[in-house]
Amino acid sequence: MEKEFKIRCSQIGKIMSNAKVKGELSQTCKSYLHEYYANDNEQIHSKYMDKGNAVECDLIDFMAEQLGYGMAEKCMESASNEFIQGSCDVITHDAIIDVKASWNKKTLHQQVIDGLDKEYELQLQGYMHLYNRTKAVLFFGLMNTPETNYSEEIVYEDMPSNERWIAYNIDYNPEIIKAIEDKVIQCRAYLADYDLLIKNKLGKIN
Repeated sequence: MEKEFKIRCSQIGKIMSNAKVKGELSQTCKSYLHEYYANDNEQIHSKYMDKGNAVECDLIDFMAEQLGYGMAEKCMESASNEFIQGSCDVITHDAIIDVKASWNKKTLHQQVIDGLDKEYELQLQGYMHLYNRTKAVLFFGLMNTPETNYSEEIVYEDMPSNERWIAYNIDYNPEIIKAIEDKVIQCRAYLADYDLLIKNKLGKIN
């Protein structure tokens, strides 16, 4: 392969999913690695992602106000090491903050019921490791939904502020980082074998 595999923080959950047989890669992980190998770079769009992108700056401002940071800016600095890479939303002197835009009141309330998602926790563990922080905050906020081709603007800013967000504290866990690094090494071995298989079969009568 032309480049050595590194996992993006936002995708750590895919390679860390549980396999049916202990010690092996899960089917979810293998499917992700096949996509990575093919390098198709297909753009995935949804109304949820579109809203998240559209309101990100306003959401960061809302988070900073609610958590007492005063002001906060989007982090424009990406980071990487031997195993992982990524770019967090906000970095402070002692913490990483990642913001997620809830689609509507129902999805925010469901987040309250579901609690901290394991994939998001893994994502922030990666960020903390890259940016050398020991604390992280995962912040879900309900912002106005902008007018689009498929819906009118939906306003939530007239709700009490405390009814528009929920956040989770996450502490850095070096054991999780070690597990991620071990999994990346395992993924590299799988990709090397997959690379040989593909190259030995393509362009030939099998």
